[in-house]
Amino acid sequence: MDAFKALTTALSIILAGVVWNSGNAKAANILLSAIYGEGSHFLAMSAIGRSLVDRGHNVTFLISSAYEDRAKDPRFSMFSFEMFAHPVPLEEVREMFHGFNKYAFEDADGQFLKLMDMLMDRFVNDCRAVITDEKLMHRLEVVDAIVMDVAWACGFYIQEMLKQNSETPKKLAMVAVAATPTWSGFLEASGSGFNHAYQPESTTAYSNRMTFVQRLKNVLIYAFYRVWVEYTSAPPFREMGKSVGLPNSIHPVFTISNFDLFLLSVDGSSDFPMPTSPNLIRVGGLTVTPPTFLSQELEEFVQSSGEHGVVVFSLGTYLASITVIRPDLVRMFSDAFAKLPQKVIWQLKELPDYDLPPNVKTMPWLPQNDLLGHPKTRAFMYQGGNNGFQEASYHGVPVVVIPLHGDQYDVAARIEARGMGKKIDKQDLSTELIYETLTEVINNPSYTTVAKKVSAINKDQPMRAPERAAFWIEHVIKFGGDYMRSPANELNFFQYHLIDVIAFLIAVFVAVLLVLFFTLRFCLRLCCRMIGWGGPTKSKKD
Repeated sequence: MDAFKALTTALSIILAGVVWNSGNAKAANILLSAIYGEGSHFLAMSAIGRSLVDRGHNVTFLISSAYEDRAKDPRFSMFSFEMFAHPVPLEEVREMFHGFNKYAFEDADGQFLKLMDMLMDRFVNDCRAVITDEKLMHRLEVVDAIVMDVAWACGFYIQEMLKQNSETPKKLAMVAVAATPTWSGFLEASGSGFNHAYQPESTTAYSNRMTFVQRLKNVLIYAFYRVWVEYTSAPPFREMGKSVGLPNSIHPVFTISNFDLFLLSVDGSSDFPMPTSPNLIRVGGLTVTPPTFLSQELEEFVQSSGEHGVVVFSLGTYLASITVIRPDLVRMFSDAFAKLPQKVIWQLKELPDYDLPPNVKTMPWLPQNDLLGHPKTRAFMYQGGNNGFQEASYHGVPVVVIPLHGDQYDVAARIEARGMGKKIDKQDLSTELIYETLTEVINNPSYTTVAKKVSAINKDQPMRAPERAAFWIEHVIKFGGDYMRSPANELNFFQYHLIDVIAFLIAVFVAVLLVLFFTLRFCLRLCCRMIGWGGPTKSKKD
């Protein structure tokens, strides 16, 4: 009997192993596209790529030839790279991204909009270059999944071109990634709800508790984005697709609703609560890593701060050259830091032609995660990028944020609404304001208390964000995402908002009221006749 029991146990284990392995995905070929392979979007996507490689998959990055140095960087040696050429000189491509930061501290809205138009034109032309490169598209025929940053919609067209060129097209798992805070278009594409009463639209800088005027503006901005996408952003892409023989139905934004999976770089510990469909997974903290040892020189500088600790200051990769762009601001920050008892570690590539305060150490590149995770770090001052927000949230560091453009205003709204720090408007920058704001955030214990609580919630998860992203990408490669897809996008506007149902119920209600009214009127008249009321009256003469 014992032998039989042991045999059945062994068979059960073997059978379970067979079932498990049959459900597992074989090594898949996965294409990642994060705009051109530069900046914070690429760094977030590369974290997903590493976790996919760790799970045994083959990962290829599609990047611009303007940033081909990525392929030689040992940090990314685990990836394969495919590079596409541009119809313009490479220096022009690199200069375009620098242009956004060049005007970051100026009220040059016209120039900024001009740069946006230039960017959209470039995106269209570069996507054409990708899908008309026959050799490149042939090499991509082995791809099993495309993971696409929604900032550049070319993944749609790559998918369609691969279908068109293949005699036996295979089902590609399609994954959309948003590296910024929540945007209504992304949520709605996934089938998740977006309620303008408490969900702020992208770039509004609103919290989830809005006044009447803010809710009104929230709706109007939402409508503006819809019109802008439909009549300004989409037509050039659709014309480009049509010119190379692709269906005109491909929409560079709304086609995303056909994707299997949506990855959103936010975390519940620091973002506003929101309802989401099963196919939308929150992966905030993609660039977060546990802190490692600092270099000896940097560690000695940090330790020399004593009980006062250090402030970490960065305006991002591009604005590390602020000395060249706005030397007056370097003086302003320098004068503010000189008044602090803390030491300051500042990401700055070019030094000014004068001595900085002795409590300031500049570096062209910062080991940001390691510094934020250091016990002597008292505050993080930066421009409001989403990756930096997630890193500060994970490590529990209070924040002073100076939003410059785009979604950085949304990040600032979350930081202030959560109580993790304070915002400085770029138009109000001054030596005194910088000093006073840093002093307030460092010395007021409420900011540190909130930051530590956010950190504790952030860390209390079974998986790190890149692992969670890789798990779900692998999942939709194995099983597809149809079963998680909300039917919301199959409904038209009237059906989704139940306008047809409400109109029907109103019609029924009105009909019942009319029936009651005419019935009551008929009954009243009948009663009046029966008792002689309202009948013909005789004149006095009669």
